[in-house]
Amino acid sequence: MLLALSLLSACGSKAPVARSARQEQAIEFNQRAQRAFLRGEYQTAAGLYENALLLDAAIENEEGIAINLLNLARVNQTLGKPALAQQYLDRLLGEKALKFPSAQLAAAATQYGLIRLQAGDVVTAKIWADKAAEYCASDCKSSGVIANLRANIAIQSNDKEQALSWSERAVSANKGESQVEYANALRLLAQSRLLRQEFALALPLLEEALAIDKTLGLPEKIRQDLLLSAQAQGKLGRAEMAVQYRERAARIAATAVK
Repeated sequence: MLLALSLLSACGSKAPVARSARQEQAIEFNQRAQRAFLRGEYQTAAGLYENALLLDAAIENEEGIAINLLNLARVNQTLGKPALAQQYLDRLLGEKALKFPSAQLAAAATQYGLIRLQAGDVVTAKIWADKAAEYCASDCKSSGVIANLRANIAIQSNDKEQALSWSERAVSANKGESQVEYANALRLLAQSRLLRQEFALALPLLEEALAIDKTLGLPEKIRQDLLLSAQAQGKLGRAEMAVQYRERAARIAATAVK
C-alpha cells in the first residue's frame, strides 16, 4: 500500500518579503490548487498549478518553479498518470541553468522513489531514496518522508526487520512535523507489525492514523486505515469486526470524488 507525499505551499515559512504582483498571483494559484486537491478536484488542481508554474517561470522564481513542478508530479500521480508525474520530476531534477533549493530536490528524489516503487521497481526506488538522502542536509525537513519511503520499500520487499526499523524511525521523525506524513508513518509501522504477525500491536497505530486522517479529511487514507484494521481484526479471529471495517472502507470508496 503506497503513500503519496503531502503537497507544498508556495508561501513557505520564511519571514514576509516584498513580492511582485506576478509572484503574488502565482501564490494565489498555488493556494487555490491546494484547496482543489483537498476537495478531490485533481484535474482542476493540475490546471491551477500549471498557471502558477508559468507565472513563476516567467520571473525565474526558482523556489516557486520547484514547488509547482513537485505538486504537479504529485497531482498527476494521484490521477493515475505516473509517466506524466515522472516528466515533471525529470524537469526539476535535470535542470542545469537554474539552482533549485536542496530541500525541493530531496522531495523530488523521494517522490521519484515512490513512483518507481508503485511500478514495482524496488531496486530503482532504493537508488532514489539514497539520492534523496544525499540532497537532504542535516537539518533537512525531508528526513521524515525519506524514512517513510525507506520503510515502504522494506515493506514491499517483505523485509520485516528493516520495515520495523525504518517505520519506527519514520514515526519519530514525523511526529510534531507534518500531520499527513506522521499518519503515513503510523500506517507504515502498523503494516510492519502486520508483517511480523503482531496484529494486536497494529490496531492502536491504525486508530491513531485514522483519527488524524479524519481530521485532515483524507478519504483515501481513511479507506487504507480501515482496510488494514480489517486485516488485523480478521487475523485476530474477530470476523464480525473485520467485516464492519471492510464495509466502512467500501462506503468511502463508493462515495469518492472521481
